[in-house]
Amino acid sequence: MKFSEALGILEMEPSNDTDDGLVRAYRKAMKKYHPDVTELDLDFALEMSKLVNEAYAFLAANVGKWSLHDKGETNVASWMVDVYNRIRHIPHITIVRAGIWLWVTVEKPEEFEVIESDDFQTIAKKSREFKQYKSSLGKVLEEAGFTFSYSKNMYSWHCVDQGPRKRWKRKSWSWDKITRTFTTDELETTPFRAMA
Repeated sequence: MKFSEALGILEMEPSNDTDDGLVRAYRKAMKKYHPDVTELDLDFALEMSKLVNEAYAFLAANVGKWSLHDKGETNVASWMVDVYNRIRHIPHITIVRAGIWLWVTVEKPEEFEVIESDDFQTIAKKSREFKQYKSSLGKVLEEAGFTFSYSKNMYSWHCVDQGPRKRWKRKSWSWDKITRTFTTDELETTPFRAMA
């Protein structure tokens, strides 16, 4: 986690001093996201509480090594809430939060699954239709700021200092390295359902 990301999650203001301001910002963020007091979706509130705790632990461990003036105008937690709320209704996806990244996998609906009795033409038709379905979901995810990772076969969203649509420029990490480095949590989505 970067300092600016942790500061954005806690929504710290440049006028805060580092010690007192950190505790106050943590308490304010926990009042906003704690499952016992928030009006947000319970599962998402739990995930955001974990993210707030990660940011607080990171900043508390590095007091004196960061400046509030480094943060810019980010509010990562609010951006993540907005992005999550825009896509959580999409059927047949899995959303995983890894640090301040959101990763989406498109699952294959039952109507596109190949069964033993299918002939070649039916298999080809199902394959074509699934590609079209996945492409249409991809457009919706890209509108929400996601990019497709061919190496992971997943869509990712990552918020950096200039906003959610600025691309992350770092060497590609494997999914194993990401899950070892960051706390990962599967977020609640619409239950799987047949397409209308």
